[in-house]
Amino acid sequence: MRYIFSSYNDMTRNDFEKIAKEIEKTFIEGSENIMTLADIFRKEGLEKGLEEGLEKGRKEGKKEVLTKSVIKLLTKKFGILPNEIKNKIETVDVAVLEIIVEDILEIESIDEVMKYFK
Repeated sequence: MRYIFSSYNDMTRNDFEKIAKEIEKTFIEGSENIMTLADIFRKEGLEKGLEEGLEKGRKEGKKEVLTKSVIKLLTKKFGILPNEIKNKIETVDVAVLEIIVEDILEIESIDEVMKYFK
């Protein structure tokens, strides 16, 4: 049973329930094993979802910190930033923000910042 359930990659809850009902009809004494497998799959799904959620949270947290840092550094270096630049900073990905932080000392004008958004 474990092989059947683990080899079926796109199994939906509905698929699982149909298979479980068929097995219960044939092997009444083994039906408690179906629930054990269901618990295992449920736990694996929860663990995977938790890992994905944590990873997403880390990425979003990093982006937020970098966004604030880039705005703060550029404001300190050039004064009040135009809203256009702030908006672009808030929408670029983490890699671009990291490059801006690395290059901050070499950036000589607010106009040079625009080259990072093309």
